[in-house]
Amino acid sequence: EAIEEEGLLENAQRLGSFFLNRLDRLKANHPIVGDVRCKGCLMGVELVKDRISKEPFTEAGRRVYQTAFRNGLAWVPAGHILRMSPPIVMDLDVAAKCMDIIDEALDESERHFGYAR
Repeated sequence: EAIEEEGLLENAQRLGSFFLNRLDRLKANHPIVGDVRCKGCLMGVELVKDRISKEPFTEAGRRVYQTAFRNGLAWVPAGHILRMSPPIVMDLDVAAKCMDIIDEALDESERHFGYAR
């Protein structure tokens, strides 16, 4: 009943579309992003040393997590995979801020590991 009354399914679908668009932009703009996955509010970003070899980049995963955490965003670290599952009650402004933090953390990590843009 609460799911229907509060429009949570519709919000989850709206968030899923938003996140998929932003994840695709991350993949296009960051050479260490090997792949992205998104189903509603369940997301994953795979970090790789090289997109051709798909060699996992665990050190970058750790650094992205730590940088994002320092900037106010937390999730459960999982090696070279950034796994995220934000709440379906999140509004789009907060979702955008979260994705901005991840984008900035990826930028910082790429600079640290010597990836030129």
